[in-house]
Amino acid sequence: MRGQAAVEYMLIAAAVFAIFGSITFAFMINPSQRGSDDTTRRAQIESACNAISDALNDVYSNAQGATRTVAVSLADAWSISFVKTPPGLRMSISTSYGTENVYENLRYSFDNSLTNIPSGSYTVIVAWENTAEQVVRSGTKIYIRINPWGAS
Repeated sequence: MRGQAAVEYMLIAAAVFAIFGSITFAFMINPSQRGSDDTTRRAQIESACNAISDALNDVYSNAQGATRTVAVSLADAWSISFVKTPPGLRMSISTSYGTENVYENLRYSFDNSLTNIPSGSYTVIVAWENTAEQVVRSGTKIYIRINPWGAS
């Protein structure tokens, strides 16, 4: 009889440890996975902001008719804003802790923005054209048109 009671206590203890272990394991894995996802999003938005700002600075340096195309890929919805004073590019993406903003200085800029751009891969085309300055999304392409001399 005593042996049976000891086995029952051991089975109960094993069940309690199994339940406690599975709950503890879930609490350890989820925060680290969220942190990893946030780090990935931050790296993606920094890379995209750097690529787009380099493209815009190159087009501005090469004068009218210049065009540069870059590819960006982001895992979550994002936004892009151009700030006139001081000239800069601000990009935002959502993380588990809120909105993450990245800023790059530009040689030239204008006031315009696109918000709530869905996640995915995009081709960003920066061009100095003889049209109005604008930022437009068409499918998986984002057109950034600059014209420092003004539209004619």
